[in-house]
Amino acid sequence: MRIDFKQARDALAFLEYNQLEPDVLNYGTALAHLSGSYQALSDDIATSIDNGELDDTRFAELGRRYAAAVAQSDQTADATETPAIEASIAERLAATERNIDELREQVAALLGRVESGHGGAVDAEHDELTHALNQTGAQRVLDQIAAQDQRYVLVMFGIDGLVAINRQYGNSVGDNILNAFATKLSNAFPEHEAIRWAGNEFIVAVTGQTRAAVLTQAEEALLLLERRKFKLRGSGEAIGKVTASAAMVADQNNDVQWVIEEARAKLQGAMLSGGNRVVA
Repeated sequence: MRIDFKQARDALAFLEYNQLEPDVLNYGTALAHLSGSYQALSDDIATSIDNGELDDTRFAELGRRYAAAVAQSDQTADATETPAIEASIAERLAATERNIDELREQVAALLGRVESGHGGAVDAEHDELTHALNQTGAQRVLDQIAAQDQRYVLVMFGIDGLVAINRQYGNSVGDNILNAFATKLSNAFPEHEAIRWAGNEFIVAVTGQTRAAVLTQAEEALLLLERRKFKLRGSGEAIGKVTASAAMVADQNNDVQWVIEEARAKLQGAMLSGGNRVVA
C-alpha cells in the first residue's frame, strides 16, 4: 500500500507549514484532508485554521474523530456498496498495526529525504508556497486560450498592505495570508486556475463569461478573504481585517503582456485608493 511521492511530500509540507508533528496520525489526517474527498474533515480543519486553533492537540482530535467515523461507517455499510479502493485514505486511517508500522517507515524515509535535500522532482508549474500555478504553469493556460482563439477577461489580485503586515507580524504571517488567499481564489473561480504571477500578484484568466459575471466572482474572492479571521499562532492574537484589491482587463486581441501590465496599473491604483475593491 504505497502512495506516490508527491502526495506524501504535500502532506509533510502541510504539517511543516502548520507546525504540526509529522507522526503517523497527523500524516494520515493530512493525506485525507489534501485529497479533497473528505469535506467534513477539511471543513473542520479550515475552521480551526481560521480561528488560530490548529495545533497538535486539535489536529490529533480531528484525526481520531474522523478515523472513528470511518470505522463506524465501515461497520454499518453494506459490503457490496463499499468500493475496494486500494491504498485509500480511509483504509490508512482505519489500518491494522502492520499498516501503521508501514506508515511509520514511510514517514521516517520521507523526512530523511526532505532533510537531506533529495525531495524528488520539483513541480515546475506550481508555486511552492500556495500551490497555485506559477508563470511556467500560466504559460500553458494562456497558450491554450490563444490556440483556441478565445477571448478572456484577466483579473489581477493583490493583498492590501502586505508589506506592512510582513513588517509588523513577520513574513510567516504574510505567507499564511497569501496561501489562504490562493485557496479563496480557487473557491471563487472553481473552473479556472489561479496563478501566482509574482510575490503579491495573482491572476485568473476567465473565458466564456461576461464581464459582469467575472466581476461578481472577483468580488466574492475579496469578500471571502475579508471574512477570514487571521490570528497569531501561540498567542491567538487577531491581526485585524485583511483585504485585497483586484483589477479586470478584457482581452481585445492585445498581447498578453500588455493585458497584464494594464491590469497591474489598475490594481496599484485600486490599492492606493484605499483597497478592498475591484476596478473594472
